[in-house]
Amino acid sequence: MIISRRNALLAGLAGSTAACVSQPNLGAFENPAATGAGAFSCGVASGDPAADSMVLWTRVDVADGGNISVTVEVATDDSFSTIVWSKSVETGPAKDWTVKVVADGLTPGRRYAYRFKAGGELSTVGLTKTLPESTDRARFAVASCSHYGFGYFNAYDHIARQQELDAVLHLGDYIYEYGRDAYGGPEGAKIGRLVEPAHEIVSLADYRERHRQYKRDGALQRMHATHPVITIWDDHETTNDSFKSGAENHQPDTEGDWGDRKRAALQAYYEYMPVRDPEPGKARESLFKSYSWGKYLTLPIIESRLA
Repeated sequence: MIISRRNALLAGLAGSTAACVSQPNLGAFENPAATGAGAFSCGVASGDPAADSMVLWTRVDVADGGNISVTVEVATDDSFSTIVWSKSVETGPAKDWTVKVVADGLTPGRRYAYRFKAGGELSTVGLTKTLPESTDRARFAVASCSHYGFGYFNAYDHIARQQELDAVLHLGDYIYEYGRDAYGGPEGAKIGRLVEPAHEIVSLADYRERHRQYKRDGALQRMHATHPVITIWDDHETTNDSFKSGAENHQPDTEGDWGDRKRAALQAYYEYMPVRDPEPGKARESLFKSYSWGKYLTLPIIESRLA
């Protein structure tokens, strides 16, 4: 039998669902009810973990359209009685008011709480965990292919309710590019999940708006606020069946240059996902990384679409 990416995902989800149903108990350090509000309507997220660092993410809703200063705090408990890392950064329209920082100097294999402050408001508290230097076990949730119009993100809510996860592995298709008149549109209309913008996303403004819509989904927010994520894109973060020099769902005559569209999609991805930016001199398409849990497991992330 050939084990495809999707078959492996479905098999893993079947086991995960059974675990979710049988063990819904939540520990004191879990925060699955966390959803964004006020200036932080897109919630918070963490990801791209290392043994001593973690990417922390949020977006700030700014009424006047100007730049704003944001403070990030990391603590050893969700009451923030012991803050171990803090930094103030500025964001604005050039980044679509997203905030992404790398908190460093952290302890391997430890759980942390984090939050953001801006304009007198506090974000919800997020929880995360660094990679261990030594361990005899690792536990993950796996997700992929999340079309907003095809249904509610209940699987993300179940993932948020899982205790002792080391990370969530998202295999791609975090967003879909289609408009309301295409794949998933009629199904979304029936349940009131209409994608924004209404048309197929092509420009930077389009991709940003679609990412914002996904990030404002309550179940997705709860998952991000409870566990760090390790992500790789597939095709729909750009468009269907994309590759280095084109895509099945890109028509240059009506949608412009493919290179422009790909750059817009990748810029929005790096703005809205808790992933480290490429090192200086490396292309945005080159998302090749690896993560280790002691000497027992090394997880490689391989980009196979756009590079």
